[in-house]
Amino acid sequence: MNQVAPPLGDRSHRRDIQGLRAFAVVVVIAFHAGLPVPGGFVGVDVFFVISGFVITAMLMRQHATHGRISLRNFWTRRFLRLTPALAFLVTFVIIISLIILFPNGQKLTVQTGLGAIFLISNIVIARNTGGYFDESADLNPLLNTWSLSVEEQFYVLFPLVIAASFLIRMKLKGAFHAPAVAVFAIAIMSFGLALFGLSGWANQAGLTFLNFYSPFVRAWEFGVGALLALLIARASPLGRSLNELFSFLGATGLVLSCFIITSSTPFPGVWTLLPVVSTAILIYTGTNNSSVFNHALGFKPATIVGDWSYSLYLWHWPAISFAIALGFRDTRSLLIAVMVSIPVTLVSFYGVERPIRSLRNVPVPKLVGLALGVVAIPVSAAVFALVIYETPSLHEGNTGVGYLDYIVQNSYPCTIPQTGENLSRCRQSKEGEPITVALIGDSHAEHLYPGLVDLVPSRNIAYAYLPEWPLASTENSTLTLLNISESKTIDTVILASKWNPVGALKDELGSVIQQLTDANKRVFVANDGPYFSFTADMCKYQRPFGLRQQCFDSSDAFDARYRRYEPALLAQVDIGNNVHIIDTAHGICTDGKCSMLDGNRILYGDQGHLNVIGSRFVIERLLKTDPKFTAALK
Repeated sequence: MNQVAPPLGDRSHRRDIQGLRAFAVVVVIAFHAGLPVPGGFVGVDVFFVISGFVITAMLMRQHATHGRISLRNFWTRRFLRLTPALAFLVTFVIIISLIILFPNGQKLTVQTGLGAIFLISNIVIARNTGGYFDESADLNPLLNTWSLSVEEQFYVLFPLVIAASFLIRMKLKGAFHAPAVAVFAIAIMSFGLALFGLSGWANQAGLTFLNFYSPFVRAWEFGVGALLALLIARASPLGRSLNELFSFLGATGLVLSCFIITSSTPFPGVWTLLPVVSTAILIYTGTNNSSVFNHALGFKPATIVGDWSYSLYLWHWPAISFAIALGFRDTRSLLIAVMVSIPVTLVSFYGVERPIRSLRNVPVPKLVGLALGVVAIPVSAAVFALVIYETPSLHEGNTGVGYLDYIVQNSYPCTIPQTGENLSRCRQSKEGEPITVALIGDSHAEHLYPGLVDLVPSRNIAYAYLPEWPLASTENSTLTLLNISESKTIDTVILASKWNPVGALKDELGSVIQQLTDANKRVFVANDGPYFSFTADMCKYQRPFGLRQQCFDSSDAFDARYRRYEPALLAQVDIGNNVHIIDTAHGICTDGKCSMLDGNRILYGDQGHLNVIGSRFVIERLLKTDPKFTAALK
């Protein structure tokens, strides 16, 4: 039987690879802490390549030694290596979230934590948190577990591919390269899916499973490391000079990727090749004739950080996320948060990760008991957080964007033709009746809709959500506005947006107003309410340990913002008697103070969006105080 020597030879623990792990975790931490390393998130891609290489080398050693691959032993070792430390993290973070976060944040944490324990946090995060670079992602303290789930999904499926391909190689003559061919085919398909996932076609088709967190678009990164392990044993060593040159190129490419790639770079995609290939080069050059760079990666301080890298990766992000939740977003504060996480990191490494992963020859009953215990602890914490614990509520009204659920439950798909662009939404209050009132704009139009529908039941009111309008004019917004202006039944149009001087001066706004008035529509332009310096949760809920509660802001910020955009808005709407500005901040900002409260009722869902109670409050005020608005909606 032909055997190929494993790529690590007798060196099952490569110091330079530990140094690469150290580099990867340091640049990830730097990126998360706000240091000027815009592409530091590529450290995750470095981990993926290393994992593909090391796991494949491990499977090859096992096959070379025993003539077979024991999947049970492999999966047991992976479980002991990863899951206990992860369970400790998830349990700890869920408990701390009950102190620092509000119910929506607690629910998000629990959902992500359970996803992490059951190897699907990448899927959960894609559904409940949004994009990795979105601001909302900062408040998910378990966001970093997405990459662990991708790795674990790889660990579940990839050994099956390797084991099957080795079996084919043994059974069929001429199939010696079956493992490499299988991995290469998977890598090519995965890379193709990554490129397709970035295309307009994929977006139009709604192929959300090809997102940033998807294992389908990440498998090729593991595949590069795996191919390196499979092919390196048969490759001739490079001469020392050539080895030094390639090592220099790999190190340079890896460092450059941390600065050339940014959060706006289409990713994963073509640019991902830079950190992935650079990592592969450094692993290759350190296999035989180690270069200056490989020796540097093998220095003891780097290898120590490499040993800690898993625990560091686990614990640094929750500390940063909790700091952000408490209002500390500056880099200095985030670095302090990282430093605070280090003692817990060391407890996790020396008290949980290292002792448990060192276990050998554990009897099956004890192993099953250990597994059940490891899983039961974070699941119990999750049950306590979701079912038993309740954050005391001080005021009536929902926080979050529950008004969107209310709209879906109390309205119907609208009959205004649209292009079907992503993010566009259109609803109407009555089914099967002609639309008579149209509300148009961004989310600051959308949050007025529940109040309009509830307080003006005689009218069939439609709203069209046009993201970023009027700053962003799209084919959909053009078509929607054209159809509204040409409608024979719509007599009143309300325009609303999160105005700023640029948006208020936008030619798009003036031309739309002119288009609507030329079509004999009555046009109402809503000014915008205040954007608070705190979240609605900070007003609604009582926090433990006397942490700050706040429901009021000075009106100075609102007044200053309004003064900046009001003249531009007035200039755009001053074109005839059929255009009128309505004051949606009336009753919210008075006497130098803006309040989220009306008595004991909270009016806002977040910092700038009304909840359903607030929407009714604003529309009720308008109907009582604005005769033109009231007359138009009769």
